[in-house]
Amino acid sequence: MSNCIFCSIAERKQSAEIVFEDKDFIAFLDKSPIFKGHTLLVPKKHIQTILDFPDNELMKMITDVKLLSIAIKSALECDGILLINNNIISQSVPHFHMHIIPRRKGEVLKGFMWPRTRYKDNEYEEFGKKIAVAVKSLEESI
Repeated sequence: MSNCIFCSIAERKQSAEIVFEDKDFIAFLDKSPIFKGHTLLVPKKHIQTILDFPDNELMKMITDVKLLSIAIKSALECDGILLINNNIISQSVPHFHMHIIPRRKGEVLKGFMWPRTRYKDNEYEEFGKKIAVAVKSLEESI
């Protein structure tokens, strides 16, 4: 897409601090990091959400996510990695991307994933059953 910033970065029309690249994906530092070292991994071709992602390409992306997670943990000597992906809601750039964020014990994510909610009465089981049925249906259609 001509007006997509991530496509522009992949095409080298927009500058970014690139930390990784292969045939299908490119990773670069987020310019507004949650924590320093916050990296974005994006497909080079324009794919808007995980719902649009071909399975074989998504599997390759997860392999790259693991590689980057190991590299970031080693390079920054952090305690762990937070992986985040937004689809449609809160997706600031309509181009699929995975956030790979270094974490250290004691760092606080202020309001990032709050407020939390609780299930009422039998909702826990009801939501679980609905999702399990949908998964089974999808598996049977494959």
